[in-house]
Amino acid sequence: MKSGSKSSSVDKAFELIGAVSAAGRNGITLRELAGRANVAVSTAHRYITSLLELGVLERDAAGAYHLGVSLITLAGRYLEEDGLRAAARPYLTELVELSGETVHLGIRVGDQIVYVDKVESAKSVRLVSHIGSRVPMHCTSMGKVILALLDTATTEAILAAAVQERRTPHTLTGQDLLAELDRVRRQGFAIDDEENEEGVRCVGVPILNTEGSPVAAFSVSAPATRFSVADCHRIASTAITMAADIGRRIGYTGTPKKER
Repeated sequence: MKSGSKSSSVDKAFELIGAVSAAGRNGITLRELAGRANVAVSTAHRYITSLLELGVLERDAAGAYHLGVSLITLAGRYLEEDGLRAAARPYLTELVELSGETVHLGIRVGDQIVYVDKVESAKSVRLVSHIGSRVPMHCTSMGKVILALLDTATTEAILAAAVQERRTPHTLTGQDLLAELDRVRRQGFAIDDEENEEGVRCVGVPILNTEGSPVAAFSVSAPATRFSVADCHRIASTAITMAADIGRRIGYTGTPKKER
């Protein structure tokens, strides 16, 4: 039953969220947001502060605002029906059975990867992660394989804005990372060789959308003591075939775009 009234504050908050969404990957400044919402900068700042605290929005190093990861968490029920997850789930399950290890499905949000699905290994020693978790792009297999296949300008913008933290002694940054992305681009998969977390090794492959751009990725992750680099290469060929099947299920039928 409708009450006959609505909250102007809620309306304005959603108007600001909509403006951030419409701004796309480059984000939007506070002054631009205020202009689009037709409010004073101080008023926009008050709304934005609350939305940042809630995780609905995020602010990058350049001061631009982007949609926050909490929107993905809040949309959990929707994600259960999401076409990407529905298309990928059978393959993730099969890959767990083949590898015996945990498989994650992730999407890019800003300069991070967000887990949107996970199929757990049955082994007693498993990885601690959950849907909605965020991990950096530059030192994870899913992140690197997406970075390698994005258009040059987008990849450069992400790397320029992101803090390329050396999370372990194995983390690649700078020119070493760029050389790694070239290698990933050629081979079609990426390995996180204890670069994000010591003692954990992963192999990731991309899922392409209808335009041939990486819309998501999935990875096999395991303790490095039982998952060697050779194991990663062995699993990669099967995972690439699965990723192509998932891509076809969501409408992709071609080959990756050549923009470099």
